[in-house]
Amino acid sequence: MRKIQYLDGLRGLAALIVVFHHFILAFYPALFLGANAATHLQGGMEANISGSPLNIFYGGNFMVAIFFVLSGFVLSHKFLLRKDVAILTEGAVKRYLRLALPVACSVLLAFVLMKFSLFYNQQAAAVSGSNWLGGLWTFNPNLMDALRQTFIGVFFTNALNYNVTLWTVSFEFFGALLIFSFLALFGNMKNRYWVYLLAAIFFFQTYYLAFILGMLLADLMANENAIVRKFNKSKLLRAGLLLVGLFLGSYPSGRGAGGTIYALMEKDYLTDSAVLYHIWGAFLVILILLNSKRMHKIFSAKILLFLGEISFTMYLLHFAILGSFSSFVFLKLAAHLPYASAFWISFALSCGLLIPVAYLMHIYIDQKIVRFSKSVYLRLFKPE
Repeated sequence: MRKIQYLDGLRGLAALIVVFHHFILAFYPALFLGANAATHLQGGMEANISGSPLNIFYGGNFMVAIFFVLSGFVLSHKFLLRKDVAILTEGAVKRYLRLALPVACSVLLAFVLMKFSLFYNQQAAAVSGSNWLGGLWTFNPNLMDALRQTFIGVFFTNALNYNVTLWTVSFEFFGALLIFSFLALFGNMKNRYWVYLLAAIFFFQTYYLAFILGMLLADLMANENAIVRKFNKSKLLRAGLLLVGLFLGSYPSGRGAGGTIYALMEKDYLTDSAVLYHIWGAFLVILILLNSKRMHKIFSAKILLFLGEISFTMYLLHFAILGSFSSFVFLKLAAHLPYASAFWISFALSCGLLIPVAYLMHIYIDQKIVRFSKSVYLRLFKPE
């Protein structure tokens, strides 16, 4: 079955924004954290931007919600078209190796950089004022600990010292198992939409809601539900819901909503308002994308498809590059250039390193891991 290309384009854009988000958090922390963080723009305008819809341009948590909804859609789409349980078995068997082996590369990279004292994040943090950046990689590296984190901690105990962005991997792993289990039990049930509703209520305030909603989208599309047909007829409805989705996605996640246009959306009964709003925003954006030929064309642009192809390896590698190469370059530039110039040049040069390295990892490591995980499945479940 052919990939839905424009979804890869969305994934590529989301990955790039996640990278930019971490650069913002490292060098312009007030753009994310608000007035209580160090500022570098005239008049401390970062605090105002952080509580406005403009934060969507570096909204990393919203992009993660998009990743999770996309995973829910992609992991269930093939089964919902073919109704072949072997598809679920194959996905479940391959999932751990598919995630753990690339994760190992990113953790071992951080281990090596620590061993050779090639992280400059603490020195860079002294200039940028980012407590977040300064608090990374402050322990003594240990190879056995790195391996333990790779194969156990990242998935089961939230041990993320070498690469804190790997917190999403546990959700990707258990979210996939949730999808495969759900579809195995209810995928052929006539009234399964009621089960979707119950699952959405159960996972209401967790990231697993995103996987449920992505699976629901795949079901609606595979069966050409009446809701989908209605969307195809109404451009005005699609435009309105797209704006709503983007507004929900811009809900501030690094600071409180008090004193912003989002203040009325902050509710005491929500343990994390940003998680819920970002998931529903991602759901609406992807729903509209699936039903808009104009957006299909936009997200099928070659550059976005390329970024989508390397999005996983780019996500895995960017953090180590930020703490080492990017921080080093920023320090050298900040000593001679205005702060903003040092930041943008550092970001551009870092992307110039990250993208080709991510591509090489995708070709020579990640694709081989995909084939290896496939061979493991075939040996276990396909008789000679």
